[in-house]
Amino acid sequence: MMDRRHKIARYVAWLTLLPLLVMSVLLEAVFLQDRTDNMERNLRERGELLARQLAASGEYGVFSYNREFLRALSLQVLHEPDVVAVRITDREGHELAAVGEVDVPLMSSDRAHELSKGNMALFRQAITSTQLALDDLEDKPAVQQIGAVAVALSWEKTHQEQTRMMVAVIAATLSFLLLVLYGVFRASRKLIDPVYRLSGAIQAIGRGELHTRVSHQSDIEELGKLTEGINFMAAQLQQERAHLQLRIDEATEQLRQLAFFDTLTGLPNRRLLSDRLNQVLAASMRSERYAAVMFMDLDKFKPLNDRYGHSVGDLLLVEAARRIECCLRAVDTVARFGGDEFVVLLNELDEDRERSIKQAQTVAEKIRATLSQPYHLLYQTGDQPPLAVSHECTVSIGMVLFHGQHANHEQVLARADAAMYQAKESGNAIQYMDELTD
Repeated sequence: MMDRRHKIARYVAWLTLLPLLVMSVLLEAVFLQDRTDNMERNLRERGELLARQLAASGEYGVFSYNREFLRALSLQVLHEPDVVAVRITDREGHELAAVGEVDVPLMSSDRAHELSKGNMALFRQAITSTQLALDDLEDKPAVQQIGAVAVALSWEKTHQEQTRMMVAVIAATLSFLLLVLYGVFRASRKLIDPVYRLSGAIQAIGRGELHTRVSHQSDIEELGKLTEGINFMAAQLQQERAHLQLRIDEATEQLRQLAFFDTLTGLPNRRLLSDRLNQVLAASMRSERYAAVMFMDLDKFKPLNDRYGHSVGDLLLVEAARRIECCLRAVDTVARFGGDEFVVLLNELDEDRERSIKQAQTVAEKIRATLSQPYHLLYQTGDQPPLAVSHECTVSIGMVLFHGQHANHEQVLARADAAMYQAKESGNAIQYMDELTD
């Protein structure tokens, strides 16, 4: 089945107008039926009354066969409203007077009769003698019929009046229903407008616009509570989304740290180093300035691990990372390449090759001297007293100068690594390797 939905305004209109329409039709039908019956009854009563009056007035004329008198009486009756024909006959049925254009058949009877003939109502009345006894001793004479009258009344005016009354009642009913519909429309706005606002707010909240709020402008208590509930829900959702977004941002930052930074030292890892090296290569090509990479490996680090364990070795790596950072500028980068290997990326050196070499060697010498100073480490496990460890650790540094248009990051790192191994053969040394060329 199809899911048919209608607006609330239509439901309100139907729920209000349908009972009124049914009640109006019923009342209208009862009223029209009663008024129609009254009109028809009035016509019949008037026809019967005219027939009786004409029969009483025409007794003398029939008794004396005075046709002029009877015709005058018939004309008087013909002038009455709705009367279209009058006929007076004697006892044998001979016509004494007839006015109008309708042929009214006779029926002998001692009382009035109504017949229907097309659009006519026919009323008949017998004319009887009214002889009086001469004295009280005589028997009362019997009533004798000496003639009859017939009066025909038209239903046309009655039907026209009934039609006009029906039209007036229907027009009044429709006017009343239209007035009620207008009143329902005006009154229902107090219900419909807040519902529309609530519906729009819910749709906006569903689209993620959690800042949406509904202004409370209804006198209906239930709508007021619903408005407060929607506003409270939107505020709660907005707060929850802000909290969730904060957690997402924190988790994103943690993932970024895990993806691009070394968890022990906090230095950039190999992936971030490659990205920054590519950026330096591109910048060097644009600025035509030299850059340098230093690949360094700590000497005498393995004996410390073998004697005290990796925890003490980790403390030395953290301290070494801090010392290297202190020797660099903000534009430079130091990364932990793996194990006890570090890589330093010097950016924005001079445009002159010799001055750039001198700058890089100065930084390398500063790092070598700093890392060669004794390390004083304090290590504690559980409830054990702190363990003070002193250790001397030198560094072997391989350095290569490069220009962006002559190298890529794999070549630069491979050349610096090769220079570091040459320096390691001498121990605590700095080995420079010529710059990359085409």
